[in-house]
Amino acid sequence: MLGPDHPDVARSLNNLAGLYEHQQRYADAEPLYRRALSIRERALGPDHPDVAISTSNLAYFLYISGRSADALPLAERTLADNRAQLRVVLPVLFAARQQHLLADDKALDEALAAIQRGTQSSAASAVNKLAVRLAAGSDRLAELVRRDQDLAAESEALDKAIITAVSKQSAQRDVAAEQRSRVRIAAIANERTGLQKTLAVEFPEYASLSNPLPLAVRDIQPLLLPDEAMVLYSVVDKQSYVVAITREGVDWREIPLGADALTRKVTAFRKGLDVGKARDASGKSGLFDLALANELYVALLGPVEALTKDKRNLLVVPSAALTALPFHLLVTETPQAAIPDTLEGYRSAAWLLRRQAVSVLPSVVSLKSLRGFARREQGVKPMTGFGDPVFNPVLEGPADRRAASGKVAARNIATIAYSDFWRGAGVDRARLAQALPQLPDTADELNAVAKDVGAAEADIHLGRDASETTLKRAALAQYSVIYFATHGLVAGDIKGLGEPSLALSIPDRPTELDDGLLTASEVAQLKLNADWVVLSACNTIAGDKPGAEALSGLARSFFYAGARALLVSHWAVDSEAATRLTTSTFELLKNEPKIGRAEALRRAMLTYVDDTSSPRNAYPAMWGPFALIGEGEVR
Repeated sequence: MLGPDHPDVARSLNNLAGLYEHQQRYADAEPLYRRALSIRERALGPDHPDVAISTSNLAYFLYISGRSADALPLAERTLADNRAQLRVVLPVLFAARQQHLLADDKALDEALAAIQRGTQSSAASAVNKLAVRLAAGSDRLAELVRRDQDLAAESEALDKAIITAVSKQSAQRDVAAEQRSRVRIAAIANERTGLQKTLAVEFPEYASLSNPLPLAVRDIQPLLLPDEAMVLYSVVDKQSYVVAITREGVDWREIPLGADALTRKVTAFRKGLDVGKARDASGKSGLFDLALANELYVALLGPVEALTKDKRNLLVVPSAALTALPFHLLVTETPQAAIPDTLEGYRSAAWLLRRQAVSVLPSVVSLKSLRGFARREQGVKPMTGFGDPVFNPVLEGPADRRAASGKVAARNIATIAYSDFWRGAGVDRARLAQALPQLPDTADELNAVAKDVGAAEADIHLGRDASETTLKRAALAQYSVIYFATHGLVAGDIKGLGEPSLALSIPDRPTELDDGLLTASEVAQLKLNADWVVLSACNTIAGDKPGAEALSGLARSFFYAGARALLVSHWAVDSEAATRLTTSTFELLKNEPKIGRAEALRRAMLTYVDDTSSPRNAYPAMWGPFALIGEGEVR
């Protein structure tokens, strides 16, 4: 019906080839993959996304059938147009390096570029929403952003028109018009490249957020201090990869665990990190598994241990399920028992935290932006905080809210997938209000930390005052610490369904200024000058599903707004422990500013775990909930 050159025929051929590949009928699969690629190139032009998919599929097929030399040029072709699929490119480049088809440094830099581009998309929705808001302005940045958006829309419309045109019978086609469209698409691509260069020169902070250029090893090494090691992870279908970089050296290794296996292991690892388990050590079932913590250390850091273990600071750039893994709780030596007989037995485990201070980076390029931009004068006030927001206005006073939810239950919640509350174009606020438990104990935490750092009572916003309106009207740039004690909502991996957000008091009547959710794109428009942004009480890293990338969207937006580091919690926190850990961290840093944020947090955790006044203090769910994201050093 469609004729031999129709794009839909290419799709069918591609799918049939995939089926043959799965059945290991390689001789049958290859000609179909090649025909599909040829049809798409003729019908759609060499730069079309569907051509990139066909090229990737053929490259991966050649790789798994043992022909890395044939797969390499195809994989590199997808790299050139920024459409590389990591599941294809990384195994091919790794094999090419092992078989000396490519020089070590070239293979590694190509892999690094692919990894950085592949993980860029996680914050893209926040950046797009920010771009829309910026485009509404009238300044030079708004003008450039608007032009880029107009060009992108025109290119997309032309592309759809070409697909419609080539799908017609040959007698009905206007080949000259199709060619004009292709020429225009190429011209648009050139103009957008020029615009990106202009943005990079005139508005480097916006460019580093919206379109960060990948860094090569030679760019990364000078950014690292002599006592730092960076480890960068990429998780793909059947295996994963770790790249370790220090000032002196670099190593790239394969990890024999793919996306599903790592998700299962990280989920099992986190099961024991429930504060309730420390309250009730009656049975061993469900307690934190030290053997699994050691197994993950061996898998993830073992391959690059020679390069990294003697460095005092470890910078981790995680991806997929690993964004939900608290690396400081990995165990570096085989434990005597997977689950100790008593809670005190956890104290003597060889925690990675005892050896190194760990900080997490949402992307490789964030190290450059955090270290490249000049440090501004510190905020003049110690702290402002937002906590105990009102989610259900029916429950008015703090006493009612305490009765409604109970103090313990308040923290014992998992982050909820944003999509559960999405109706059409907006959030179903009634459902959201019912689903979010109140957090009355966050008021105690905020007041305790405020007292410790010397913050004024007027700078702590609780209850109805913990609102978007209050936040957006505050002069935030004058505070060194900005503290949120509330729930986090993650976008999960459902595209188009909102952004990662922080829940503040839900107003009776939502407005554009205040709908109760502080989204990542709204965060990016704040003007901060903060050493720390603390996201406490919410499980701000992970969500129910490891790899729900709350981290990168929120973190990048806070960095763009002017934060140097985030302190975030990996799971629902014990209130008393949260207060003690945060106040202790700030106290250490006040007394010894030169030790750096990551080291201050490490010492606060070690003081807690080594406090023998209660067996519970040894349990990792109590002392280990926080992770430092961003700049761990004092610069």
